[in-house]
Amino acid sequence: MEAAFKLAYEHARRSGRSKKPKFLSIDHAYHGDTIGAVSVGQVDLFHQSFAGLLFPTDKVMSPYCYRCPFNRAKPDRAEARQTRKCQWECIGKIEKRFEAIDKKKQAYAGFVFEPVIQGVAGMIVQPKGWLQRAATLARQAQTPLIADEVMTGFGRTGSMFASHQEGVQPDFLCLAKGMTGGYLPMAATLTTQAVYDSFLGPYDAFKSFFHGHSYTGNQLGASASLASLELLKTPGAAVKRRALACEFKEALNGLWASPYVGDVRHAGLVAGVELVRDWRTRATWDLKKQVGIRVCREMARQGVLTRPIGNLIVLMPPYCCSSRQIRKMVEALSRSIDIVLGKKRV
Repeated sequence: MEAAFKLAYEHARRSGRSKKPKFLSIDHAYHGDTIGAVSVGQVDLFHQSFAGLLFPTDKVMSPYCYRCPFNRAKPDRAEARQTRKCQWECIGKIEKRFEAIDKKKQAYAGFVFEPVIQGVAGMIVQPKGWLQRAATLARQAQTPLIADEVMTGFGRTGSMFASHQEGVQPDFLCLAKGMTGGYLPMAATLTTQAVYDSFLGPYDAFKSFFHGHSYTGNQLGASASLASLELLKTPGAAVKRRALACEFKEALNGLWASPYVGDVRHAGLVAGVELVRDWRTRATWDLKKQVGIRVCREMARQGVLTRPIGNLIVLMPPYCCSSRQIRKMVEALSRSIDIVLGKKRV
């Protein structure tokens, strides 16, 4: 991500689009813990301590259907993005933001987003069509697309890259975790020929992209990445992932029976289960009660390791899971909710 921000910023300056370009990102966004990543992130918890170190960025509202002020649908026992009733006000906010910066005769170096699902934001799955609409507005404003696919890449949400599920081809594609399957640290920032060319020139022009790390191009990490890619490309691998995703979704449907489950957000082999005090009102639990932590601790006692994001439980089964393990994971969550919060049914 840090490499993408530097490339995008300097490319915008060299192409004459802006002398001081800014970045646009989504509310609740999290893109990492380095200075640039925290600057474009929109999680106050990560911002407050380091505010004096950060550069200013703009944000637009997140398509968080479950708690969207424009969603007129009443709480239901189904995923909020599927039952929502709105007029795409979240897209309207993006359009107004681009119009505002254009009036100022300024430009964005890039529109930063996690495609299909925002992770640390609370596993917020974007309604179908949101990504394509948002990307179209950015293209019309001549704003490069910076896709953070550190979590969503390599088949996690269904397609090899989540951006492609809605026909969006980003100008910067940021990859990591899935490259090595978690075995070794490795990341990559892919970009376009046009961006690459803006850093070419005679030696004495010093137009090179001056950026690097001690372990850049690490041989072991690269070898692990190549091996992981070969596994991902094996015949039948994508078919197996799709089958697992269907079983995962079916298993998750059983969670709606609990009155403490407010929303179950799901995309491919990733899900977020938002726990509430009352599903009819969407009333939240006080974070001091540590509901998410307590549920995850109970799941650990049942042999399933995961983590919470506040009152939301994250489920991300690895691709090597069996159908039995998928069911065990969701059943452990269901039992843990009953043990921690009480066994009630809708």
